[in-house]
Amino acid sequence: MTNSLMRYVVFAEADKCKACKKCELACIASHNNMTIKEAVKKRNLFQPRVHVIKTDSVKMPVQCRQCADAPCARVCPTDALVQEDGVVVMRQQYCAACQLCVMACPYGAIELSFIGLPEEGAADAAQPAQSRREVAVRCDVCADWRAKEGKDQGACVEACPVKALHMVTIDEYRAMQR
Repeated sequence: MTNSLMRYVVFAEADKCKACKKCELACIASHNNMTIKEAVKKRNLFQPRVHVIKTDSVKMPVQCRQCADAPCARVCPTDALVQEDGVVVMRQQYCAACQLCVMACPYGAIELSFIGLPEEGAADAAQPAQSRREVAVRCDVCADWRAKEGKDQGACVEACPVKALHMVTIDEYRAMQR
């Protein structure tokens, strides 16, 4: 059974977005155990899992939409991206950084990033050794961060000053798309 913290998607109201990119900074901070101030200083070193698109006529945060029949999971040759109980789950330890999911995502919501992954056979389970390698990353609705911090909302949702972002269940989101 898929973790209940993952059964959500971040819904964006494009007409409210001001393209301030505070959601991007909150994403970097929450996924890298740092403060917003540290994220501002290190934003060029880390990849946010939400991206703000800004054109002359559109301002919109883009993140994983949890597609019902996810093309990213269908093309993944290593089963790093799989669909379990209708939820796209990333198992980064299996990612070969082949970029097929990046090309298959209809929303442009997946990118490659260097992240720390636990090394196999680490001697100390409390402080496992970390190796940095490139893997595909996408919005995971801050599941780990929300569990650790006891939060109901993703970091990007909390950070949005104009309340353009909302956490909704995957089922609610899919119903809105009909």
